[in-house]
Amino acid sequence: MTEARRLRVLIVDDEPDMLALLQAVLVTHDWEVIGRANDGETAVRIAGDIAPDLIIVDYMMPGLNGVETAEHIKAIRPASEIMLFSALDLEQDVAGHPAVDRFLRKGDMRALQRVLSEIRKEHDLDG
Repeated sequence: MTEARRLRVLIVDDEPDMLALLQAVLVTHDWEVIGRANDGETAVRIAGDIAPDLIIVDYMMPGLNGVETAEHIKAIRPASEIMLFSALDLEQDVAGHPAVDRFLRKGDMRALQRVLSEIRKEHDLDG
């Protein structure tokens, strides 16, 4: 049998330190970071070129905000899961939004690790 592919992720944040932190956490959990973007327009372009399993999008960015970025990406990659990541308390505002699959408070690395484990289980075809 061939080795199962690692789940692919695109990370989007205008803060370079947060991109680096997210990438470190993701790589530690055996995710493949296939793209990094520091604004929504770049994220949409990258998502159009590749097929990420998960896109982690910061809400507050110059240009397109996280929800607008999610809407554009869902239009071209409807199967990709989009997690909005913000220090702002937006969970109720985005609950049920068709382009946002999950919300996570920025900086809550324990919750991020828990969500990554959940997503991995959801994608695990071998059970």
